[in-house]
This record gives sequence, structure tokens and C-alpha cells, in this order.
Amino acid sequence: MAGAFVWNFFVPPPSGDLPKLVEYWFYVGNHVVNHHPDFLATHLHKNLDPNPKFVYVNFGIFKTDGFISGRDRTEDMRRVMMEARKIKEDAKGLMGGFVEVAVTTGKSPYPYERPSTARFIVSNFTVPDDVSSEDFEANWRDWTGVSLLEKEASPDMGYVYSALYRRVTPHGPYRYVVRSEFTGLHDKHEAGFGLVGKLRDYFGSEALTSKKIEADATMCSVVIDMQKY
Repeated sequence: MAGAFVWNFFVPPPSGDLPKLVEYWFYVGNHVVNHHPDFLATHLHKNLDPNPKFVYVNFGIFKTDGFISGRDRTEDMRRVMMEARKIKEDAKGLMGGFVEVAVTTGKSPYPYERPSTARFIVSNFTVPDDVSSEDFEANWRDWTGVSLLEKEASPDMGYVYSALYRRVTPHGPYRYVVRSEFTGLHDKHEAGFGLVGKLRDYFGSEALTSKKIEADATMCSVVIDMQKY
């Protein structure tokens, strides 16, 4: 079972050329799949927003925190990262190591292989230090908008679950990330972005701004799915 997760948000590269960015990601990911003993799975999400803040979002899944802590990073891995830079020099990913805190179904969504028709709403949260982890996690369904999603999603949208992840590494752009899975939005992108719009409206309301919590959401599809069994 998984014990650690990586979220990596790739900003639009100044030079464009997104296929090269995917090649960069695949070069690194393929090395991790084949050589890291803790690797379980990774999903490269494509942001479906026409004006994306992030063009791709990577979700990596590991057995222990050896990878995210750097404890198991070898010289070979450092070499691979340097070689990947030659493929896409201006690739920039905002990466952090996370743990899974809560899932609406009460259990971790394992195995992690997902059908190509799955769509995911990925939400990120910048939370000030004076909001404790205990408070945020006790109220996470409301504060992250999951309660709103569950209320607004119609049965044909195929809402499956939402999972909350907390950053445990010092580095990383967000303190929390939520991933919500849907099985019926592959042919209903307009409806999916309707849900995203409602989340963004909620994130801009006093419910979060009064706590100085900054948040955003978008809808993604998984374009590359690597598994190790």
C-alpha cells in the first residue's frame, strides 16, 4: 500500500513545445518506474482548462517516504535529472511530498490504475500557519469544497470519491491538494467546468478569504498512467 505521494505542478514553459515537456517528464518517470524500489504508480494529468495556470500535473505514488524525503535519491537519479534538463531546459515543476490524510469513501483508492475516461478535479490550497492542520482536516470537506461538489454533482457525472493530501516536505507550493474523481465527465466537459466554476466562486467567498486560505481548482484527464505491480 502507498505511504507517500508526490504532486508536481508544471507551469507553462516560456518556450512552449509541450511535447518536449512530456518527453522530459517521461524520461524521469521511466527511470523511477524501473529503478526506484518504492514506486507504485504515477499519473500525468493534462489540464483541460484552455487558459491553464499549470499545463500538466503529476501525481506520483510510493510505498514509503524514501523518495520524497530524498533519503533514497541516488547519484544515478541526480544524473537522470541533469540529463532530462537537456531535453527541456525550461521545464519548471512546483513539487512537494505529501501524505494521504482522508478519503470520502473511508479507504485509499487502491489500485491506482484508472480508465482513460476518468476525469479529475484537482484543487490546491495555500493555508496560513495560523490555521492548524487539525482545524483544516477536521473541516476539510467543507473548506475544500468537497461538500459542495457532492451536492452539485448529478448522478450522470459519476462522482466517485475525493481524497485529501497534506504536504510533509519543507518545499512545495501548496499545503493541501484534493483530487476528486468522476467517471461520467469525459463527454461532459462543459458540465465539469461548471463544477470548477462553482468551486472557484466558493474559494473566493468569505468562507475561505476570512481565513486567508487561497485556493484554485481545474479539471484534468490522465494522459499517461504508469504502474508497477
